[in-house]
Amino acid sequence: MIMATRQFTYLTAIGSLQLIAIIAVVIGHFAVKNPSFMNSHWVSFCFVYSGFFTARHHRFGPGYGVRDHAHFMLDKLARLYPLHLFALALGLFDSWYVWGSNTVNLKVLFSQLTLISPWIPDQNYYFAINPVGWFLCDLFFLYLMAPVVVKALRRCRLVWQVVGITALLLGEWMGGYTPQPGAGSSVIGMYLAYEFPPIRLLDFATGIILYNITQGAWWQHIRHQVTASRATLIEAAGTAMFILLYLTEKTFLFPHCYRAFCVMAPGIVTLLATFLLTSHADGHISRLLSISPLTRLSAIGAEIYLLQFGVFYLLKPSLEAVGLHLYDPLQFVLFFVALLVISWLTHRYYVTPTGKWLQSCHQKLIKR
Repeated sequence: MIMATRQFTYLTAIGSLQLIAIIAVVIGHFAVKNPSFMNSHWVSFCFVYSGFFTARHHRFGPGYGVRDHAHFMLDKLARLYPLHLFALALGLFDSWYVWGSNTVNLKVLFSQLTLISPWIPDQNYYFAINPVGWFLCDLFFLYLMAPVVVKALRRCRLVWQVVGITALLLGEWMGGYTPQPGAGSSVIGMYLAYEFPPIRLLDFATGIILYNITQGAWWQHIRHQVTASRATLIEAAGTAMFILLYLTEKTFLFPHCYRAFCVMAPGIVTLLATFLLTSHADGHISRLLSISPLTRLSAIGAEIYLLQFGVFYLLKPSLEAVGLHLYDPLQFVLFFVALLVISWLTHRYYVTPTGKWLQSCHQKLIKR
């Protein structure tokens, strides 16, 4: 039975879409042999999502100064940094338990602890210990730049925002069209197109512009014309358009491309805009996205994403001992169930209480 409120909200449907994006990345890493077919769209989706919700929840008004931004960054650190530390600890344990390594490269560990590893163009740094930790490091850079980007875009007329982001996306065709390994590519080229923090400003800015569009009078007028019966049709059309753009890029246009954002972005924006447009109308697909299991799991999305490699390598010896190997469907199912359990336990008994304690310390600091 579908359990959903009649008043559908952003945090249910879009949160569930982000969870689906995270699960797709996990599938891309451990269930299919061509990870870029699954991963590139969905990783970008998460950065666009972050830009949208940063603009929605934080206005960065005229009186917003350095002190305010310091508190903003401390709040983000209190929420996410404990999980980052746990993922690093799990990765270090895996290095000893699975690979038998008794030494730690202190330079690599320092770069991970200080969130600067993606700024070093060496995969021995940004893929070390926790191979997906670079995502969080990039995200903190985007949070650091958020007031500048939000205020700059707010000063521009909406039409110029759309024109500007379109030009940037088309301009990234040159940098983003990076062949996969073995197709004449370079590691540095893939790094600049994928992990390098400034390149993710395009994803982040796309989310901010999408939020600005949804605040326009014409958008609100169209949104109020959407009824429940129309919502399902719009959601189906938007989802189909996203799938079409996704398959067009991955199958026909750029089958050997690591990242081609000029094609990727329209699909992501179409998918997000569709469910933002129907958010009040409670269409059938949005109701499906708001079922209780999805909304509950979306709360541990960050844990699922950041702990995926740590949990996989932790289970790897046991799974191989019973004859299960990478890309084996049964192996993936067992691993994914374990990932969900460990993510929930981590969220419930470590991340949440630690985050609350750090935020309480932060509030005391503000009062002083």
